[in-house]
Amino acid sequence: EAHTPSNMFRQVTRLGGVARQARALSTTPASQELAKAPIQLFGITGRYAHALYSAASKNKVLDAVEKELMAVKARAASDKAFSGFLANPVLSRKEKTEAVEAMMANKKYSDTTKNFFGALAENNRLDITPEVIDAFETLMIAHRGEVTCKITSAQPLDASTTKKLGEALKGFVSKGQSLKISTEVDPTIVGGLIVDVGEKHIDMSIATKVQKYTALLKESL
Repeated sequence: EAHTPSNMFRQVTRLGGVARQARALSTTPASQELAKAPIQLFGITGRYAHALYSAASKNKVLDAVEKELMAVKARAASDKAFSGFLANPVLSRKEKTEAVEAMMANKKYSDTTKNFFGALAENNRLDITPEVIDAFETLMIAHRGEVTCKITSAQPLDASTTKKLGEALKGFVSKGQSLKISTEVDPTIVGGLIVDVGEKHIDMSIATKVQKYTALLKESL
């Protein structure tokens, strides 16, 4: 059987249980031909993401597939009917497959993305679409040499402050890497910042400081 992107997805996902999938990945010829991803993800979502990354890499459509997946994710987040369709446990695999094929053809998505969603539908896994897209995005971030950095503040940060923080945080990445900064507002931290960069967690919030001082005061009583 030819190792087309569609066949690769089916070989990765055809078997039912996670344990059986793991055996399939480690023993089938298709697994030996998977393009190597920059990092290793695990679980069912990781396996789908790796299969998609491999197919997109071989077909030289990584950026196009990423863009298409982001569009699907955005639609799932904003369109309740669409997200409900993805999660619907009542529709048959045939119904889901036909609906997905029609949607992909209408949007003129790449063959790689069409095959990917066709495989999800055929294997009754459309309900994990958002999680698989997140896993694929994790692979793409690593592919670009980016390190994710989330800055949480009590009040929205202006562009100038965010830029200065980005400059200060460059020391946390290695040569050749870049920071992918996102910001989040959480009034409960009162003030200060919480920074999550790569695997590091830096809590400089006033709320945490108050908790520490309160605990020290209780110990001294």
